[in-house]
Amino acid sequence: MRTRPGKQLTVVKADAAGRIVARYSGRIEPALPGWIAVSAAWTRHPMTSGPLRFEPGDRLIEYFSFLEPLNAFAVYGSDARFKGWYANVACPAVLVDDELWWRDLYIDVVTDAAGAIVILDEEELEASGLQKRDPDGYACITAARDRLLTAIQNRLYPFDRHSNETHAASRAEGVQSRMHA
Repeated sequence: MRTRPGKQLTVVKADAAGRIVARYSGRIEPALPGWIAVSAAWTRHPMTSGPLRFEPGDRLIEYFSFLEPLNAFAVYGSDARFKGWYANVACPAVLVDDELWWRDLYIDVVTDAAGAIVILDEEELEASGLQKRDPDGYACITAARDRLLTAIQNRLYPFDRHSNETHAASRAEGVQSRMHA
């Protein structure tokens, strides 16, 4: 499948163990080389994760890297108001026919519209035993978390694409680590 903007595809999310946990449709949007961007609607029940609340009717512009172990979702309310970013440490995305596959790897970095950053699910990574079982995999995940933090704080692609004017002023407030069950 070509990554032509406007083309429909199915996004398939797998958990760290490789089990499929979500499947939804989206439309390809323009993106930089090495990336694919997908516009999708939040159709599931309301959910709060860190400082973001996802609600039916929200619109997400999702950026998946084919090269880097991360992805990021710009979240907009049904009123078109920017809510923030939800970013995942993930295996690089894979495009197979009309499906975009990605595998979530424990840690999430969430940023509200004002730029406050929260790291989620670090306790899941620690509980996984990956640090002892696969030290290289563990190091890759923590390095990807650090790459996400740097990209957010310095407004590197794709974090340069969506924000409120207040984002730049408040991003210097730092990172708040929070455990999430």
